[in-house]
Amino acid sequence: MCPTPGTGARAIAPDREHEALTLWLEMRMPTPGRRPLRIWRGSGGCARDCALLLMPDGALRLRMDEMDLFTPPGFFSGGHMMVLRLVLCARGRRDMVDILNVTSAERHMARLGLAWPARLRDLWPAEHGYTRLACVAGLATMALPATDLPGIEAGARILTEAGPTPVERLSVGDRVIGRDGRAHPVCWIAARDRLCLGHAAPILMRAPYFGLDRDICVTPQTRILRSGPDVEYLTGQDEVLLRAGDLVSDHAARIDRTQAVRRFYHLMLDDPDCLAIGRCRIETATLSEVVAAEEAPGGVAMLVPRDGQTSRLLLDRAGTRALLGTSATGHGALI
Repeated sequence: MCPTPGTGARAIAPDREHEALTLWLEMRMPTPGRRPLRIWRGSGGCARDCALLLMPDGALRLRMDEMDLFTPPGFFSGGHMMVLRLVLCARGRRDMVDILNVTSAERHMARLGLAWPARLRDLWPAEHGYTRLACVAGLATMALPATDLPGIEAGARILTEAGPTPVERLSVGDRVIGRDGRAHPVCWIAARDRLCLGHAAPILMRAPYFGLDRDICVTPQTRILRSGPDVEYLTGQDEVLLRAGDLVSDHAARIDRTQAVRRFYHLMLDDPDCLAIGRCRIETATLSEVVAAEEAPGGVAMLVPRDGQTSRLLLDRAGTRALLGTSATGHGALI
């Protein structure tokens, strides 16, 4: 990862062609003007340079040699937070343009279909003014995949038929213990490197909170099962799911940006279920999440609504914060 111009980027030979490169940008968007506003440009001095332009109609334009892509009009307004993941691949197999409006939750994704042996210089700007616009700007000499899956870092011990087992030792066919106390076979498991900066930073969940006997690190999308009088009082449900990213507080859960890239493990069963890590219950990925993360063309279109359903009601951020606030006032013990 090259987080700064003039040091990391140049230290890895800016003119060398790579099998894969990933540009990651997080930026607070300016207000669209009467003319296109250039917010990013590579430093190669040729048509291969990556250029990002905010158009007067609120669309984002990505231009790079043969590539000329637009998001829909009105995709961004002034003050919206953009997250861009641009993956270039020399073989044209793992390329991806992934543009997220964090503020509106709208997403625009496209496959390039181009074999592109990219150089750092094509993506990284020479002018520091561009990098000052960004909240996070980084380059990786690998194809960083999508980061929207629930995931657990190595070291977390998941309850299986054979007892607590480190997640990194699990494989397809191993039987894990679900919420119902029965053993379920692992249908799919993958280890993926994840950028751990900005909005993609993982969550450190600290013991003894959440029923943990040791700290674990999870992705923000990981869903935690909660129950108790507060849950029933506020939701009318015996149990609900909360996203780890919505649980961040001063003590029990915090954002962890201590490493730029980390490896997380993602599991899927026949149906989503909540696995045990100590007394903490964490839900596995849904089929929709797995298919979307594979980034196969047309894959999501073949799914049905049931493929994206979680095992319990999933609270949004407002509901989670309300639940945390109720717990803090002494109505019960959420964490």
